[in-house]
Amino acid sequence: MRVDRLAVAAVVATIAFAAYSRTLLPGVDVGDTAGFQAAVLWPAISARQAYPLYYNVAKPFVAATSQSNPARGLNLFSAVWAAAAVGLLCLVVSTITASTPAGVGSAFLLAFSYTFWSQSIIAEVYTLHLALIGACLLALSSVGRQPTRARLAVFFSIYALSFGNHLSMILLLVPCALFLLHVARRPLLRLDAIAMAMLIAVGGALQYIPNVLASDDGFSAPVASIDRLANFWFDATKADWRETMVMGLAPTQIADRLAMTVWDARQQFGLFGLALAAIGAIRIWRISRPWAVLVWTAYAIATAFAFSYNVGDTHVFFLPSHYFTAILAGVAVAPKPRARAALGTRRHGASKQQDAPYTVAARALPLLLIVYAGWRAWDTLPAVDRHQDRRAEQMVARLATGLDDQRSVLISQMDWQSENALLYSSRWQRPELAWARLSKVLLHFPFFVADNQATGRDVVLTADAAAAVVSAYGAQFPLVRDEMPAATLTDIAQSIPRGSIYVLCLLTPSREVAFDEDEFDRAVSAITGRHAPPRRGHAGPRDGSTPPTYEVWAGISGDAPAHYLASSRPFRVGIRVLDEPFTVRMDSWLTMDTFRRAGFGHVLHGREHALIVERGVSVLWLPPRGPARTAYAAGLYAQQPRFRIPAAIMSLAARSAESPQIGRGMTSAGSHF
Repeated sequence: MRVDRLAVAAVVATIAFAAYSRTLLPGVDVGDTAGFQAAVLWPAISARQAYPLYYNVAKPFVAATSQSNPARGLNLFSAVWAAAAVGLLCLVVSTITASTPAGVGSAFLLAFSYTFWSQSIIAEVYTLHLALIGACLLALSSVGRQPTRARLAVFFSIYALSFGNHLSMILLLVPCALFLLHVARRPLLRLDAIAMAMLIAVGGALQYIPNVLASDDGFSAPVASIDRLANFWFDATKADWRETMVMGLAPTQIADRLAMTVWDARQQFGLFGLALAAIGAIRIWRISRPWAVLVWTAYAIATAFAFSYNVGDTHVFFLPSHYFTAILAGVAVAPKPRARAALGTRRHGASKQQDAPYTVAARALPLLLIVYAGWRAWDTLPAVDRHQDRRAEQMVARLATGLDDQRSVLISQMDWQSENALLYSSRWQRPELAWARLSKVLLHFPFFVADNQATGRDVVLTADAAAAVVSAYGAQFPLVRDEMPAATLTDIAQSIPRGSIYVLCLLTPSREVAFDEDEFDRAVSAITGRHAPPRRGHAGPRDGSTPPTYEVWAGISGDAPAHYLASSRPFRVGIRVLDEPFTVRMDSWLTMDTFRRAGFGHVLHGREHALIVERGVSVLWLPPRGPARTAYAAGLYAQQPRFRIPAAIMSLAARSAESPQIGRGMTSAGSHF
């Protein structure tokens, strides 16, 4: 490996890391990210934490850098590996094309693509995943130059270790095997090489031993070891839901998924970047056939898997496809003569004219790609910037306000994404919070309440938990609504002062969320002074067309909207309200995306990130005086009411059995749910 290429790759990785650290999420998020953040320093191991390499590498990093704030430490861990993935990609493309500028352009194109950047600033496994792909490709290039047993062992070791981070590394098995059959057929097919590969594979699998042991809970352990392994495999592969999602796309969804795939690729690289990748897909065959076969098959397999994977965050599974797209874009701009000479494809006796200096155009092409990637970085930066995003922390803070283990215990039944944020908070931010999921206590809930009442603790429930308790036990428990803010659509509309500049977004809420269309229309009417235009597709389309899934209103509160936008497809548009510039970006494919870590869309005020748009209602307003405000309803970050079973009332109810007079008094103090 040439020193100058290593130095350039290090510079490229440093630039990428600077961008990621500048836009890093400062704390806890929701969903899987919150689950990773809660678990990274927690001593207990769950069988479902099927990422042993990720945790084993992340744990010492987080402990050394952010032990008091594991969430931020793990976010920073992702940024480090994202930068490593970018640097490794620079080396891979430089190796394939023998052109360092082409490697730089390819690396920056991936580094500042929307999805990769959004995953580089939160706790997730995908940046390490792409870094390991890059490491495997570099190991393969080493084998291609000199196919020795030692170099094969290095590749086998990296590849086997990679399965400890993400099992989707299996998708590279065929592409890597085809490459090795091209460049190292004889040493690869020797019995000692096959035995070595099998031994290394077993060694890689040993990473999962703690997860296998964790499948034994100590209370209902399987009798046979084979049963324990079966339980581990069920948990590690999440077979209970993955078996319905891999190749789970319904025929009626194929056209929509195809449109999403095309849109997603364009979102990452733009038409120019995709055109370069198409040229590179042809050109790589002339540069190196082994690399051409590897890249083609890897791209095809990764894209086919993501295309057919019927999961709520499909966009992240296209990341390997984006990686190979960036490689091809770099191949497209690499100067031709040096690439051929470097790959040893120049024929003996060829004229010296082949080694002539690059033409001006040949030198300009890699520079053009670098400039284009830089422009895309400038364009994407405001939308992915989350350095001030503390919505998950604020959501948990509202829920846990006034609660401590001396006076109360919280029982929740929430969206799994929110509940993971609550899990993190209870472990690392609010150790005084006594908390349990309703599913753990519902069957013995009367005894649970009685035990807490005996110690003088109230039982506090989230809205859905309270509804489930009423459904299961009727009016047995006196539920009283807590006096705390819980903004409804009407509350949000009334809180926007007349004369404020506002941007109101409605994205089709999730099926699990109750949404009152009539209440929303009344809220819009209140904000617009009863001058709202008719909604397109409201109450269903009448012309057979697809109803809008994205709707936006913008204007001055109390006046007719200056802008009303509605679409069934993602869009991006610049608008002005009182000479204030806004950009509305819908950065999701709503018919397919159930959840997105970076939000489903964004509202930019100039170049400032003003609002992250979520499913349901998201609203931004700029009061005549004071800072900008945001609010959510009918979605993930909507404020929810809280209910309480007071210990004092329960004590009174217990004594009512002994005193009819007290019992009559309890009739008027019954459930307020």
